[in-house]
Amino acid sequence: MRLSFFVGIIAVGLSFLAGNATAHQQKEAYTSIIFNQRSGMLEVQHRFYLHDAEHAAQQVIDKSTDLIGDPVGREAFAYYAISTFSMQDQQQHPITLTYVGTELQGKYLWVYQETPITTNMDGFYLKMTALQELWSEQTNHINVERNKQVTSARLHIADSWQYIEVAKPAQ
Repeated sequence: MRLSFFVGIIAVGLSFLAGNATAHQQKEAYTSIIFNQRSGMLEVQHRFYLHDAEHAAQQVIDKSTDLIGDPVGREAFAYYAISTFSMQDQQQHPITLTYVGTELQGKYLWVYQETPITTNMDGFYLKMTALQELWSEQTNHINVERNKQVTSARLHIADSWQYIEVAKPAQ
């Protein structure tokens, strides 16, 4: 009887420690830039760990920001996120992105943007500084997908613009 009691106590303690370990910040964000030939749009999808985004929102927006329960808080975080992301074409002209919206999906907060695909999109200059002013070890990953080929970049706090050459359009 006593042994099962102690085993139960240890199991509860270990599950508590495991829960705390998963609650720590990941300090990574992921952006996917996808050529959607069907819609003719270049889709930009920013994915943040919800836990990281909540901590950041409470620092850059307001201490009481609730990204899960408050759509206004999510919108405020989305505008923060898109203000930290920039794209330029091959001639280093800014590419204007339209904000589409946000979505909560499991442990992630998604922020969506888009722009029409143009003929001069064979490469991009990219800059993403989201969360880096809060955590210097923050890494922002960017993947550009065209014709099922993916080109990637990792952006750290010391990085400025990164150039990514992408696959040529399908003939």
